[in-house]
Formats: sequence, structure tokens, C-alpha cells
Amino acid sequence: MYAPACFSSAEELGTLTAVAGRKGGILATHMRSEGDGLLDAIREVIAAAEAGRTPLQISHLKTYGEPNWAKLPRAFELIEAAQRRGVDVTADRYPYTAANTGLQAALPRWAIEGSKAEQTARLADPAVRARIRQEIGEGPNARDWIQVMISEVTLPHNRRYLGLRVDAAARLAGQDTLEFVLDLLSEEKTQVDAIYFTMSEENLRAILRKPYVMIGSDSGCRAHYGPLSTGRPHPRTFGTFARILGHYVREERLFDLSTAIRKMTSDPCRRMGLADRGWLRPGYLADLVLFDPDRVQDSATYEEPIRYPVGVHTVLVNGVVTVEAGEHTGVRAGRIVRRTAATSYSK
Repeated sequence: MYAPACFSSAEELGTLTAVAGRKGGILATHMRSEGDGLLDAIREVIAAAEAGRTPLQISHLKTYGEPNWAKLPRAFELIEAAQRRGVDVTADRYPYTAANTGLQAALPRWAIEGSKAEQTARLADPAVRARIRQEIGEGPNARDWIQVMISEVTLPHNRRYLGLRVDAAARLAGQDTLEFVLDLLSEEKTQVDAIYFTMSEENLRAILRKPYVMIGSDSGCRAHYGPLSTGRPHPRTFGTFARILGHYVREERLFDLSTAIRKMTSDPCRRMGLADRGWLRPGYLADLVLFDPDRVQDSATYEEPIRYPVGVHTVLVNGVVTVEAGEHTGVRAGRIVRRTAATSYSK
């Protein structure tokens, strides 16, 4: 889906996957499409994994865009048929119905080829702008910009757009919506992040319930202070795991607590070959979260995303207390984590 990988061929993907398999690695992929081309994208990565005898992790399985929501049952069929053939296929998902990626992802693929400088220069070309408008900006195929929220910019004077849907930001700027998008991307040298409200709650629940689907935030490192506190990040950054425990386990009873914890701990560790993490066992590294199952809940929202969850009392990282009574102790006990065992998912 992302440059430069989106420009690779199926042959190149297959070759690299086979090399990873021979080295005991894994194909963890943000597929070529999660929307119109979803099913073909699943077929492509399954074919690469099957031919290369390499485990496959489909990153954040989703159906992007309402016209594609009905494709989910067929997506499950493709994955489960591959599993029956002996292909080691699993997936992961975050518990939200909005995606987070660059605003330039809304443009045609040809428009984002090359370096950032090349992309920026291309967006300044009136002929290119006219072509983009012809492809996505007018008629029945026009993007619904009300579903896209600006979440990160680099220039101070553009911060007034943070948290606004694109159509509202364009009105604030006094511009046509697509012209505003192209101007903003050009001025910011394409460094604009956005949140896309494009997914189905029903499909999300169906995906989370699958036994081969793990839970992850698909987020980077953030804090409520310093350089990691900029912008309006996706609420999954602060809320993913507490949202699973509070909303989907305690309130919705989508699955039981032990299943949720397994999906967030031992399953991912097994999948990534982390032999000494993910379980409470003698000799294992103690990465522990002590929470109140009756209180734990996410607090982050799309409007106020930089908020820690409630109901989390203590956190240990590598056996060291880093959060106590809900407050950070100042200790930084993290370390680089490397694979220490073969990648697997056998129960």
C-alpha cells in the first residue's frame, strides 16, 4: 500500500518472501489494498507465503470503504482455505473503525511516486492538479472529505487545521476542498497525517473474534509531554488495549478476558518468535500490566487523543516498575527486542 513497496511486482514480493522464509522470518505485510482490491491483495500475499513456505501476518486486517464492507466473508474464506492447505496465516487488528495514514494516500498512486521532493514538485504542476481533480475530485467518484480528519502537520501556522475534517479546514482556508488538500500537501512537503473514518463496526467485531486475529495498536510511541505529544494522533495510540479490556470484554462481552489477554500477549510473542516473553512463567522477562478489570477503560478520543487510560495501576517492563499508582516512575527499562525462537502459531 505504501511507497516504495506499492510499486513492487508480485514476482519481487515472492522472491523476498522466500528469502525471509529460508532465514526463519515472516512476511508481515500491509497489503497492496484494503479496499477495492482487498481480495486480490489477500490472494497475492497468500500466494507469496505459500510458494515461499513462509509464515504470513496480515497487518491490521480491514475492509476500507463502505462499498467493500461486504467483502469480509470472502476475505475470511480465502484466509481459512489457505490455513487448511497448511499455509501459516494470521492477522491483527486495532479496535477502531478509523484508519490513520498520510493525507497523500488519498491521491492516485502515480501522484506519489518518487521522493518527497519529486512529489512536492509534481503537486505544484497545474496539469498534474487537473489530472488529479479529474480522477478523484469530481463526479460520483469524488472522495467524501468529511470522512477525513487532519491529525498532523509540521508548520506552526497550519496547526489551526488539526482535528478538523478536510471539508471544514478548506472552508476555514476559504478554498475549494481539493485545492486546499493539494496546497497543504505541497506546502508541508507531503508531511500531513490524517484519520480516515471508513470502516464498519460490525466488521471490526467479526475480525476481532477470529481466533487467528491478534490485537495491536498499529501506532508509534507517544507521550503527553515533549516532542512525542505533537499533533492529534489516532486514539488507538493511547487507548487500544484498555479499549479492548473495558469496552469489548467488560461491556460488550465480545470474548472473555483470558482470550483478550492471549490475543495481546502470548499470541503476538509466539508469532514474532519472542521465546522469553508473553507468558507468566519462571525465567521469563516480566512485562506486566496490573489493571482493575472493573475499571479499566480507554480515555482517548478523536477530539482529545492524548489521554492515558484509567484503571491501570502498575506497569513492569523487563521486570522493572515503570508505572506505579498510575504515575510514571521516571525509569526507562525498555530495550531492543530481537527474535529468540522460530516464528510459529501452533496452539
